[in-house]
Amino acid sequence: MGLITLALVEGCTDSKRPSNYNNESTVNAREEAFLKDATEASQAVVKISDLAMSNSKDRQVIQFAKVMMDKHTQLGVDLKKLATDNFVTSEDSLNTAHQQLITDLGKKQAKRFDKAYLQEIIDEYEPEIKRYTFASHYPNANVADFAKQKLSVLQAQLDSAKAIAAVLK
Repeated sequence: MGLITLALVEGCTDSKRPSNYNNESTVNAREEAFLKDATEASQAVVKISDLAMSNSKDRQVIQFAKVMMDKHTQLGVDLKKLATDNFVTSEDSLNTAHQQLITDLGKKQAKRFDKAYLQEIIDEYEPEIKRYTFASHYPNANVADFAKQKLSVLQAQLDSAKAIAAVLK
């Protein structure tokens, strides 16, 4: 009897991912879209920041790009884990618009690149912050908490991009 009780208690307190025998998503459609869109946006930022490492000649832009690559690589890992924990599959590919952006940025060098790169970060971040703000109010507590935790970091990165862009003008 004691062994059965121990097994039942152990099963109830297990901190692993909950069993979902149907492998159905545990988030609603908006939450799933957030996870997928945020993952893709993060991948795009990593790619364009990688371009900055080779196409920029400005030390401040290169340092900023390095931080962006590091932060968004980790953000991508965190988003994928959150998606997996909620039985959401996400793609590792970029949409056509992001692919075209990377191609266009890749053709630019030095100051021309720097201005275009920073403007793209700003243009990407403003709707991204809105996306995270909305997500911070979603019913799924894991998604909402994740979004809340990331908002201040995203805002700080946007502020940094704007400050560097202002100096370059």
